[in-house]
Amino acid sequence: MAMLQARRMRRILFVATWLACSAHSSSQARTLVLDGTLSSSFHVKDTAVIAAPSDQGGIEDFTYHLVPPPSATSKTSRQTISNYRHATMPPPTSTQERTDAYGNRILELKWKAPSGEIKIVSEYDVKASVNFVPVPSTAPYPVQTGVLPADAARYLKPSEQVQSEDQSIKDLSADLVKGAKTEDEAVTRVMHWIVDHLHYTLEPAGYDALTTKREGKGNCQNYSHLTMALLRAAGIPARLVRGRTLGKSWEVDEDNGKRRWTAKWGEGRHAWLEVYYPDQGWLMYDSQAYHRFVSTRFIRIEVGPDNKAVHTDGLILWATRGSARPKILDVHVETDFTQDKDVVKAQKSENTPKNLIYAAALVAVPAAAPTVVPVPAPPPVIAKPTPSLPIPIPPAPPAQPFKPETFTFPVAFGNLEFPREIRLFEPVKTSGKGQYSLEQNYMVETAEYVTGDTLYAQAFEIDQPMLLTDLSLALHRFGGESGQLWIELYEDNDGPGKLLTKSRPVLSAAIRTPANRYEWVPFSFEGSKTIVKENRRYWIILKFTGDPIINWFYTYGKVVSPEDGT
Repeated sequence: MAMLQARRMRRILFVATWLACSAHSSSQARTLVLDGTLSSSFHVKDTAVIAAPSDQGGIEDFTYHLVPPPSATSKTSRQTISNYRHATMPPPTSTQERTDAYGNRILELKWKAPSGEIKIVSEYDVKASVNFVPVPSTAPYPVQTGVLPADAARYLKPSEQVQSEDQSIKDLSADLVKGAKTEDEAVTRVMHWIVDHLHYTLEPAGYDALTTKREGKGNCQNYSHLTMALLRAAGIPARLVRGRTLGKSWEVDEDNGKRRWTAKWGEGRHAWLEVYYPDQGWLMYDSQAYHRFVSTRFIRIEVGPDNKAVHTDGLILWATRGSARPKILDVHVETDFTQDKDVVKAQKSENTPKNLIYAAALVAVPAAAPTVVPVPAPPPVIAKPTPSLPIPIPPAPPAQPFKPETFTFPVAFGNLEFPREIRLFEPVKTSGKGQYSLEQNYMVETAEYVTGDTLYAQAFEIDQPMLLTDLSLALHRFGGESGQLWIELYEDNDGPGKLLTKSRPVLSAAIRTPANRYEWVPFSFEGSKTIVKENRRYWIILKFTGDPIINWFYTYGKVVSPEDGT
C-alpha cells in the first residue's frame, strides 16, 4: 500500500492486490475462464496458546471450540481431510462432541479453574483439487423452489446478517435478475454487480447485508452476506462457508505464456459461499474473485446461514467471579506442502464484469423458446442525400507545458484505509453476568516481504496533472539496521520503462514500527520537479541497500491501478 503526495499535492496509496501480474499492458478481458487442474496435498498444524490468569477472581470455567474440517465435494472443487487429531496441554477436564443444526461437527474442550498456559494443537492432512471441466446445467430461472430438498430450501430464508426480506434488497435483486432465463445467468448477474460495486476494507462499519449495501464496502463477510441476500431474494438458495485461506500463490497462464497472473490471498480466516443448483448440487463461489470454484488454497470448515450462526471454530468462552480474562499468547497456522500443481490456463476471456475474476466454465442450457414466425417488414424509404460543403476544423492550439510553480493546490488520493494494528480477535462479548466470549475475526495480514530477491512494482493512473512531492508506503520493519530504502518512478512501457526520478533515501534504522503495526513511511520527491500527467500509467519500485527486513502492506482490490498493475 502506498500513499503519494503531490502538489495539487498528492498522497497516493498504492495497493498491491491479491491479483498480481507480470508487467503487461492492460487487457479489456475481465473474466478469465480456466482450463486444466489444480491439485495440492499438504499438512496443516493449527496452534493456539492462551494464558489463564489466577488473579482478578480467576477463571472458573474455560471452553475452547474446535471444528474439524470435513471432506467436501462439488462438481469443480474437492477437499479430502484425513488423519485429524488434536492435543492439549494441560489436558481438558472434559471433552464433548456434538453436531450443530447445519451438520458441522464441534468439539468442546472444557477446563475447570485453569491457571497458566493452555496450548491447543490440531493437525490434519488435506488433498485439494479443482477440475476446470465445463459443467453442463439445465437449471431454469426462476428456480422451482417448491421441489427443492430441505437442506437447500432452508437457505432461501432470511437470517440475522442476510436480510433478504428487506424491500431495498428485494428491489435490487429483482432489477439484477430481470429477464434471466437460467439460474446461472441470474447468479452471474448478481456476482458481477457485487464485484463491481463493492470495494474491500478490513475494518467495516458492520458485517450484515444491509450495512454492506449502504456503505458499499466491507471484508469477505460483507461480500458474502450481501451476495447471499440478493440470491435468496431472487429465490436461489445460498449458504455461507467459513474457513481459512493459505498464503501460497497459484498462477494462470494466458495467451500461451504472454501473460501470467498470480493469485494470492492473505493467510487467515475467510468467508465465501455456496449456491445450490437443482441439477448440480452446491457450487462454490467467492464473490470477490472466484466463480463456480474455490482454489486449493481454501480450507472449508463450517457452513450455515450467516457468520453469526457458524462462528464456532476457535471460539473461546469463560466464566469468572471477577474481571479476569484470558490472554492470547499465540495463534498461528503452519502448512507443509508435499505436492502442488499450481498452474492452469485461461481457455477464454469475457468482457464482463469491470473487475477481474476467475471462473470455471458452466454451460447453461435454457428451455427452448417457442418458434415465432417473423412478419416481413415493408421496404425502407430511402431519401436522397443533400450535398453539403465540408466545415473546416480549426487547428488545435499548441499544448502549454506545465511548470512546477503552477501546482499549488494540495491533493490526497489512493487507498487511504488500512489497519495500523493487526487484531485477530473481535472485542470481548458479554453473554451474562460473569459470562464472556472471544472469537477470531477475518482480519488477515496481507503483506509482502519486499527486501529479498524479488523487486515489487506498483502502477498508478491519475486523472489530473500533479507535481510529485511525497510518496508514502505502509511498511513494517522486522529487523536489519544497515542500509537505505528509496522509491524509483518509471514511465510505462508494458511494465516499468524509462526511469524518471528517485526519492530521497530513508535510513532503514529510522523505520520504527511497533509489533503488529504498520506505519506510513514517507519518501520525499521535494525538489525533483517531477510532474506526473493525467491519463498515463506510472510505476513505482521500492529499492534498498543493506540488510533491512521489510513488509509492504496491501489490501485486496485496486484503488489507483488497473488489475495488471502489480
